[in-house]
Amino acid sequence: MSQATPDVRWTIQDLEALPENEGIRYEIIDGELFVTQSPHHKHQQTTGRIFAVLDRWSLVSGLGEASIMPGVIFSDYDNVIPDVI
Repeated sequence: MSQATPDVRWTIQDLEALPENEGIRYEIIDGELFVTQSPHHKHQQTTGRIFAVLDRWSLVSGLGEASIMPGVIFSDYDNVIPDVI
């Protein structure tokens, strides 16, 4: 769900000021706030399997590093939580 408010650009500092809320994910993309529920079980199970494959490849090849749901900050106006990187 997008919380579109005209002329408001959310920043990382705004995001950090929001209350911790179990089961709610806050992300900002190009200054726009997105509020979503945590993913359901099947989604998490699939994410875990993708992570396992990437992690195994990283360990065998010695290249890269897999991570689950890291916070990624691209700029003051872009802070996202991808499932796997």
